[in-house]
Amino acid sequence: MFPIYFKTALRSLRNNPGFSMINIIGLSAGIAACMLIMLYVQYELGYDKYNVNANLIYRITSHVKLNGNEASYASSEKPLKEALQVLPEIEKTARLVPVSSLFLSPKKFFVKKDDEVIEENKIVYTGPELFDIFTLPMIEGTANSLSEPFTAVITESTARKYFNRTNVIGQAITINDTSLYTITGVIKDVPSQSHFNYDFFLSFSSLPESQVNGWGYSGIHNYVLLKPGTNIPKLEAAIRDIELKHYPASITADGNYLTVVLMPLLNIHLRSTSLYELDKGGDIMYVTIFSVIAFFILLVACINFINLSTARSANRAKEVGVRKVIGSSRWSLIGQFLTESILVAFASTILAMLMARLMLPFFNQLAGRQLQITTNTLLSAVPVLLLITLVVGCLAGIYPALYLSAFKPILVLKGRLAGGFKRSYLRNFLVVFQFSVSIFLIIGTLVVYNQLSYMQNRDTGFNKSQMLVIKNASRLGNSVENFKQELKELPGVQNVTISGFLPTGKERNITGLFPQLPIDIKQDVLTEFWPVDEDYLKTMGMQLVNGRNFSRQLASDSMAIVVNEAFIKKMGFNEPLNKTVYRSSFGVQAYHIVGVVKDFNYSSLRNDVKPLALVNEHNKGAVTLQINSTNLPVLMAQVKDKWEQFSNHSAQFTYSFMDDDFDATYRTEEQMKQLFISFSLLSILIACLGLFGLSAYAAEQRNKEIAVRKVIGASTSKIINMFSGDFVKLVAISIIIGSPIGWYAMNKWLQDFAYRIHMSFTIFLLAGLIVLLIAMITVSFQAIRAAKANPVKSLRAE
Repeated sequence: MFPIYFKTALRSLRNNPGFSMINIIGLSAGIAACMLIMLYVQYELGYDKYNVNANLIYRITSHVKLNGNEASYASSEKPLKEALQVLPEIEKTARLVPVSSLFLSPKKFFVKKDDEVIEENKIVYTGPELFDIFTLPMIEGTANSLSEPFTAVITESTARKYFNRTNVIGQAITINDTSLYTITGVIKDVPSQSHFNYDFFLSFSSLPESQVNGWGYSGIHNYVLLKPGTNIPKLEAAIRDIELKHYPASITADGNYLTVVLMPLLNIHLRSTSLYELDKGGDIMYVTIFSVIAFFILLVACINFINLSTARSANRAKEVGVRKVIGSSRWSLIGQFLTESILVAFASTILAMLMARLMLPFFNQLAGRQLQITTNTLLSAVPVLLLITLVVGCLAGIYPALYLSAFKPILVLKGRLAGGFKRSYLRNFLVVFQFSVSIFLIIGTLVVYNQLSYMQNRDTGFNKSQMLVIKNASRLGNSVENFKQELKELPGVQNVTISGFLPTGKERNITGLFPQLPIDIKQDVLTEFWPVDEDYLKTMGMQLVNGRNFSRQLASDSMAIVVNEAFIKKMGFNEPLNKTVYRSSFGVQAYHIVGVVKDFNYSSLRNDVKPLALVNEHNKGAVTLQINSTNLPVLMAQVKDKWEQFSNHSAQFTYSFMDDDFDATYRTEEQMKQLFISFSLLSILIACLGLFGLSAYAAEQRNKEIAVRKVIGASTSKIINMFSGDFVKLVAISIIIGSPIGWYAMNKWLQDFAYRIHMSFTIFLLAGLIVLLIAMITVSFQAIRAAKANPVKSLRAE
């Protein structure tokens, strides 16, 4: 019986090639998009799963509220690792010390390779216990490789980069010209799906910071491997008790608190909102959003497929009647329809896999990932794809099969089958659902686009246009000041400043400042503390609202600070100028306020501006130029020549433009915008394919009605309006349903931004007009075709 079903199904597809292509392409596009999105979701959810004991590894995270400052920190105290040894629930402990946490050692690293000096950013300090907790297989060496000072473990690719081989045990690498580290181990490259990704693992005992035993040094990422069955809340309380023994009682007084949270390793990438993460993680919200989008796009494609299949099947009513007259049973008719639907669904799935493979490079570019469709990926997807094929095929085939096979042959053959576009409530509901999803996606696209444009064009309080940042300025040593002065003389250079602390930079330093002596922890104001020179404010275009800038002529300015408005508000100063604030760091330092700068956004616009203090100290991290040149290539060549002159060709000329660095801050939002646009267009395309097929079906069903209307004098425009009216009503209902859903979802998304747009009525009006216009264009093609048809051809059979 099945071979007969199969042959009949193929014959039906060949007899209706246009209908079949619309059906297959629409479903294929939906399945392909769903495959790509789920590939992205699977990749994001797979972070850190390469570790054998991933479910037992936790990071110690501190949640602190102090004097109104509330934050979560990915780091904790240096002595904590040793203090945890008394807790029986903990199997092993390890620490990672990122270079950003160093305060006695350099934060820039340059590795010598022959006569070339290469800046390396993927460097971390740790100990041999790291390899006992994390699955980082050794190629050369042993797990005890970092037990001695000035030893290093490097990755396989790094070994090949510097030595062209991996058997490099005992070789030495020179870091920052003077420090010699002996290589004692080579590991496989850290998987890309890791919340940390380093090339150099240096022994922590090499650092001066390793000798600091006070509990004030809290830039350490402490990890624990727990025993199975550990009571997590009980252990968190025990760790908190250990920490509180070393803090003043005021840290838990007057509404202040310190809470320890054991963050599961598998949650760090997507669910951590802590400060000082080792790497910028993902966002579970985006994973959820795209999972929902994948589901709805697949649902839209399936609905489209079902709609077209049920609509077209009504034209086969006479075939069904004939089959029943010659003895076909109802079950054989059901089998025939199901076979045809499953066959089309199967063909769509095969085509979808090919489409997904072809679209993958474009999708990777949009998502900022390097996803791959491997044999394992395909094998794991086969059960899901087969399930989709069966479910969609059965849903599309069962309705017409049950509907048509239930009619008496005499009624079907007389053409008295009830039907028509208006009477198909199920089909109308599905059309409304499709376009409601399209409305939702368009609203999301417009909101994301407007929010991103707002962030990129908002006045941030500093210049980011025409700002050239020359990195690695520390390589110039004491010559950096002369380098600055010579750059000032170049045509097209307006101002120059030296500081690695930039509004768009990654280097940050938070310290506690106090309004009076003796220092009381209850008065601590956590403040960004940036060393800058006297040209910083002018070069950055920052506005002083009170007081003055730093001056070279005033020796006292070595202990002067310029603070922002948020700092003044937090301190509660009415007259801030000449006020003295205190810092406790290796003794107590007193700083006097000489100026107040207008608040500027030095972090993402997701966050409010926090207290900041600029101190007149040297920091050679970067040289920033404010330029105004009509011939940028010539100016860049001159700047590079100056760099090579002062560096004696021993350091790479590395630079960026501040507006590019600013845009990079919102790369996630930019990717989201591009994905929203792509998926919105795809959803609309699929819906319009269905609408095109349904309008063709409606025109075919009503061809005699249209012919009669033309004979009695109806104009072409009236017929077009009559024909299109039914579809316009459905789209209008979709707009009414989809708009509030879109408003709710995007309003929730905007809550994550401290600075955000207001969703005006224009967004919803524009989204509705876009969908309505596209639907009208799609339907009008069939409407005009039906209105222009010769009525004689339609009525000659009557």
